[in-house]
Amino acid sequence: MQVEQYLKQYQPILYKTFYSSLKNNTLSHAYLIAGQHGTPLLEVAKFLAKSILCDDPTPFACNSCITCIRIDSENYPDFVVYDGQKSTIKKDAVYSIETQFEKTALEKKGIRVYILHLVENMTIEAINAILKFLEEPQPNIYAFLTTNNENNCLPTIISRCQLLHLKPVPQIEVINKAIDLGVFKEDAELLSGFYNDAELLKETLDNKESKEDYIEAKESLLQLLDALKQDRRKAIYIMQKEIEPSLKNKEATRYFLDMLLFVFHDVLNKTNGKDIVLTSYDTIISELASHLHEVDASLLQILKARTSLNNNVNIPLLLDNLILSISKENENYE
Repeated sequence: MQVEQYLKQYQPILYKTFYSSLKNNTLSHAYLIAGQHGTPLLEVAKFLAKSILCDDPTPFACNSCITCIRIDSENYPDFVVYDGQKSTIKKDAVYSIETQFEKTALEKKGIRVYILHLVENMTIEAINAILKFLEEPQPNIYAFLTTNNENNCLPTIISRCQLLHLKPVPQIEVINKAIDLGVFKEDAELLSGFYNDAELLKETLDNKESKEDYIEAKESLLQLLDALKQDRRKAIYIMQKEIEPSLKNKEATRYFLDMLLFVFHDVLNKTNGKDIVLTSYDTIISELASHLHEVDASLLQILKARTSLNNNVNIPLLLDNLILSISKENENYE
């Protein structure tokens, strides 16, 4: 993803703000980057962090110097990332940062940077620990925190950071640009809910591991939708016998639940006579809209399951409970 071009084109306020801070050496000790689900929060945070550490900034990161290359390869000891999307950020992670950064910097620059991605996925103990660390900023230590929901962040965190907002790119623009980059329309539509940037969307499909997770989730989604068009007993059977064994990890399950959420959003839109995003799946969505009667309640159950996935849950049991809830709410649709 070409982050500088993305910022210049779609996030001009953030671009100008950080450009000025880099140019005039007026950086804040901590930033909170806020943007809705799908915006490239982590990618932007890493790029801004690299811009502070880069050997040859202009003033943004050059992406080609030794330092930028080492950061990209996760081989720069004074740069630390904890990703709340992969797992809950716990107190030990914050203590690890504090302990490491109390020591002399390992690189000659003497500058250290850490990223906490999705602070809403931190434990209370971790939040309390990071608050104390933010209260007493040390020279040449910079923090980048990110969030999908600014309202879920404690005011005490917000007050200690400079707030930067990522505005969402119109979904249809992301879809059309992804198609121009060679992505099939049905994949561009499904993945536009995950990635609010066409290049990042394309990179996901070019990555073998993430593509495998996506394909598994997509096949599972289509199996379930086909079963839901028929009757609830078949939907339960397909979930338990076909889908649960095929979703081998948390990332594939995340894709599956998010795509199911997108589909049900469009089913609700179709029911209410509104335009849908997933036009490639118009026939399926229309059939579901005529069969299901409690779509809004089902949406809530999918959202709860998606939120629970961030915790250490039993995935088959989570999916079992989800399909049983959806079936119960729509038990009269057969």
